[in-house]
Amino acid sequence: MTTQPNMEIKELLLRDLKPASYNPRKKLKKGDKEYEKIKQSLLKFGYVDPIIVNEDLTVIGGHQRLTVLKDLKYETAKCVIVSLSKEDEKALNIALNKITGQWDDQLLADLLLNLQESDFNLDLTGFEPPEIDDILSNVHDKDLAEDDFDVEEELKKPTVARCGDIWQLGKHRVICGDSTKAETYDQLLGDKKANLVVTDPPYNVNVEETAGKILND
Repeated sequence: MTTQPNMEIKELLLRDLKPASYNPRKKLKKGDKEYEKIKQSLLKFGYVDPIIVNEDLTVIGGHQRLTVLKDLKYETAKCVIVSLSKEDEKALNIALNKITGQWDDQLLADLLLNLQESDFNLDLTGFEPPEIDDILSNVHDKDLAEDDFDVEEELKKPTVARCGDIWQLGKHRVICGDSTKAETYDQLLGDKKANLVVTDPPYNVNVEETAGKILND
C-alpha cells in the first residue's frame, strides 16, 4: 500500500512558484479557448482549485491556472504542497493531466438542461455550445415522439402576432410589444435583468431614404 505523502496548504506568492520545464501541456495565451474558459471560471467562481507544488515550489498541477491568475493580477494563491521525489513529481504531473472520469450521459444532460432552463451561462461549464447541443440531443431527443402536427399546412395559414405574444426560442424570448412601454419589459423579463440593450431612439420618426420609405413608419 502506497503511503500518503506529506501535504499542507499554504498561501504562496505566485512569483515564487516555478513552472515545471518538462510540463507537457501546451502553454496558454490570451484568446485561446481554454485560457478564456479558465478566466471566466475564475471571474465567476473565484479561485477554488489550488495549484499543486512540490516542496521546492516546482508546479506539478495547475500551470494553466497559474498563467491566468498572474494575468488577472493575483499576487498570491492557496497551494497544496507535497513532498515527492522528482520521478514521482513528473509522474503525478502526467497523471493530473491525463486521468479523467467518464460521464454518465443521462445525468450530465439533465444537469446541463437544468442549468440552461435557469438561464445560467453554460459557457462557464467548460463545454462548447456544439458539445452541449450534442449531449442534449443524444439523450433527450431519443425520448421525443412523433405527433400528427403538419408543418406544411400550418405554414399555409395567415401568420398572426398580437401584442403581448411571447415566443420561446431555446433560452431566448421574443415579445411582440411596444418597446417604449415599461410593462413590455416587465412581461418579457419578469424579475430578471437584461445584460445588454441594443436600441435606436428616437422613436416615431418619419424616415425616408433613397432606398424607399419604411413600411408603417
